[in-house]
Amino acid sequence: MSEKPPEKKDRKLALVLIDVQRKFTGGNISEKNNTKAIETINNVAAMFRNNDRPVIFVYYDGPCHCSAYDKDDGDEYLHGIMSDPKDIIVHKDGMNSFLGSRLADVIKECGCDSILLAGMVTQYCVLGTYYGAFDHSISPHLLRGGTISTLDKFNEAACSLCSTFTLEEIEENLRTTKIRWPAYISGSEHQRCDVTGQ
Repeated sequence: MSEKPPEKKDRKLALVLIDVQRKFTGGNISEKNNTKAIETINNVAAMFRNNDRPVIFVYYDGPCHCSAYDKDDGDEYLHGIMSDPKDIIVHKDGMNSFLGSRLADVIKECGCDSILLAGMVTQYCVLGTYYGAFDHSISPHLLRGGTISTLDKFNEAACSLCSTFTLEEIEENLRTTKIRWPAYISGSEHQRCDVTGQ
């Protein structure tokens, strides 16, 4: 008989922020219309940092094929996104953030068994990463109010299909579960790796 999976409050969560880069705006995604999601992402990231939990930025290298962004600052974070020198950056080159990257290794090196996903684009890279997590025995969850899509209905559909965390559930998890992760990971160039894991 298999062991009962941990409850939400007992999950060892890392926050994973996917593709919060300007190049994914334009076309059907307006950066100005997503201030609420950006505020939610920033608030939750601050909660994780204040509780010594990993905040991992997944950074997409290469051209974007789903937007019409035509400025030369496309690789920069969305206006308003707050980062910290202790945050971890993992580079990728595909839709599923686990493919061709060290994301699974980094999550496990941080002592985590689960991820809380936020960012964009919901129906592409966020869901691709959500389902890709299962292949690495990592339990994925979406941050309610923290995903950005071409249409709001895709955010709603994703939250209906996937396991999610509310702000209240995050607060409970941060209060009841502690994680010890190696100091060399936090803010280290060690994790600013390319897609081949070098």
